[in-house]
Amino acid sequence: MNSIIAEKIQDFFDTGIPEVFERDLDLGAVQPPARGNLAIVVAGVRRCGKTYRLYQEMHRIVQAGYSFDNILYFNFEDERLRPYDSQLLSKVLDTFYAMRPQAKTEGAFLFFDEIQEVPEWGAFLRRVIDTQKATMYVTGSSSKMLSTGLASEFRGRSLTRELYPMSFGEYARFRGVRAKGTGAGASIVFGSTLSAQLRNLLPEYLERGGFIAAQNLSPADRISLLQEYAYRTVNMDVVERYGVRNQVVASRFLTRCLASSGRELSINKLAAQFKSAGVSTSRATLSNLLSYYQEADLVFELNEFSRSLADNTRSASKVYAIDPGMLMAFSPSASRDEAQRLETAVFNKMKRVNVSPRHGSLSRLLVTESGAIRHEIDFVVGGPLMGEAYQLVQVTWDMSNEKTRAREILGLQAGMRSLGVPEGWIVTMDEEDEVAFEGGVVHIVPAWKWLLD
Repeated sequence: MNSIIAEKIQDFFDTGIPEVFERDLDLGAVQPPARGNLAIVVAGVRRCGKTYRLYQEMHRIVQAGYSFDNILYFNFEDERLRPYDSQLLSKVLDTFYAMRPQAKTEGAFLFFDEIQEVPEWGAFLRRVIDTQKATMYVTGSSSKMLSTGLASEFRGRSLTRELYPMSFGEYARFRGVRAKGTGAGASIVFGSTLSAQLRNLLPEYLERGGFIAAQNLSPADRISLLQEYAYRTVNMDVVERYGVRNQVVASRFLTRCLASSGRELSINKLAAQFKSAGVSTSRATLSNLLSYYQEADLVFELNEFSRSLADNTRSASKVYAIDPGMLMAFSPSASRDEAQRLETAVFNKMKRVNVSPRHGSLSRLLVTESGAIRHEIDFVVGGPLMGEAYQLVQVTWDMSNEKTRAREILGLQAGMRSLGVPEGWIVTMDEEDEVAFEGGVVHIVPAWKWLLD
């Protein structure tokens, strides 16, 4: 085992830091190695690029003047290391210091990749933080790194940053288009050439999504790869972790959840459908599976904005896939789900930029006016427990039809009046306009502009 550890460490020094496509996730200023430094935890769905975000940080460290020889990178996803020994982590660190003794006195930068499967990882990291002159970076799947039970012994000694598949702005850079306009917010302006480039890239993004490894594949291979990502995540982060016995139900339900991105999902109806098809399951089983998918960052549930302290179990929830490409990979009608993919992209942008530990900070709103007219607002940012909202966003593919346009604007205005919000946003594919009314203004924004960070 020690020879394998030494070989992996030496391989990293021999090959150097790989070149990377730079992601926008900010990990803060480089911390000089010292005892008591907070560890930086990069969590996210499998295959979203966490390892390469570590490489990006290594480049920053070297550019800041620190020695490459003081960097330890170790990936624990290696079958030769199994079964994991409780002493494995100590062996890795001791081997590194034996190979690079100056790192112990000068200070080390420690990068531990996919550490969550190793026994006692939390206690080990806590000990290193308290005793070693080091700065530490850790990655792992969200289901393991962010769960309350596993994170408790590490709490107070780390800062967590979540990485998602590429945003639209990152996708544009990946395609060689750097989206820089003048101004900010609703008044930002882009030149005509850049606007056309971004508009043409958006349908590509909604089809391909943001997983980098899938970008240059044929449509069939891309779908196959994304499906493999999803099923592998279920096997490792749901079936194995929670001891799910019925893998058929776990896989079929995941398929329905991802294909339903941007739509309401009725667990009761699905449980009945499964039973009619001869697949034994229950509402409780499906509800548990949905929570597991959320922990694994595959599917997210969006509840209704409510001032109630308890969840409103009578209201249906919408679900969203982690990425529009993942929806495309599981959609039974890819040619007709453009609106779902656009809404999924908007949801993921809002989840990424509206980071809040408060339950319900991102939700949807149902408004009834005049006792009968019912409006739905796709996204509300705010604190439902206090009844406060800060941003309302509606998503629609096409507003060229006058009835559609009137319905979307009137619905958003109703939500703005209900919550006392002076500005609202309608994200659409092409139109750009402003509609003022007594008490507020509705900004109509093309998605290629709104999705940029």
